[in-house]
Amino acid sequence: MSRQFAILGLGYFGITVAQELRRQHDEVLGVDIDESRVDSYADLLSHAIVGDITDEKIISQLGLGEYDAVVIDTDDNLEASMICTLLVREQKAKEVWVKAHSDMHYRILKRLGADHVVFPEFDIGVRVGESLHYHALVDFIDLGNGHFVVELQATEALDGSFPSVGHLCKDRPSLSVIAIKRGSELIKAPSRDMVLEKKDSLVLLGELDELRDLGNHL
Repeated sequence: MSRQFAILGLGYFGITVAQELRRQHDEVLGVDIDESRVDSYADLLSHAIVGDITDEKIISQLGLGEYDAVVIDTDDNLEASMICTLLVREQKAKEVWVKAHSDMHYRILKRLGADHVVFPEFDIGVRVGESLHYHALVDFIDLGNGHFVVELQATEALDGSFPSVGHLCKDRPSLSVIAIKRGSELIKAPSRDMVLEKKDSLVLLGELDELRDLGNHL
């Protein structure tokens, strides 16, 4: 089912989001003050408009309340980002996503009513740091309130210390194994006595402290 989205500001982040949405066959409106940029990406968008996204009159004419979500990307222009967020919120947009550039920018955008603030450099930095420190870590998803879903690659250390699913969860009450990826096979909700094999990918749900404790043993 096709959905409708508005991308205000066609920076690298904004156009990347737009391309993925179009790949999913969603309707995407793109707006940017730079005419050459709009022309460059017009073929990738359902609709493309040249306009100043800090202009209240222009924002009011876009009908943003009819879109499923609005994404704001103003490159490095923090003032434009904040003004646009305020104007979009005043237009009763259902859901507002904004790209942030610093911790303070993040806090201000949240105060202005952004539903989701994306901080790409911070998010990627955290992922790289976690992957470097916990070498078995493949990927993770932050669910909020200290809960994460993580994917771990079974290493020799894991195989030796935790021969079965039950050993992973022992003394870690919040930890549960959601699935094991073994080659092309996906084993959902494995039993506690299932033996782990080298090169298994383990999908775990749990609290951050217990996941880190497990990571320290790998």
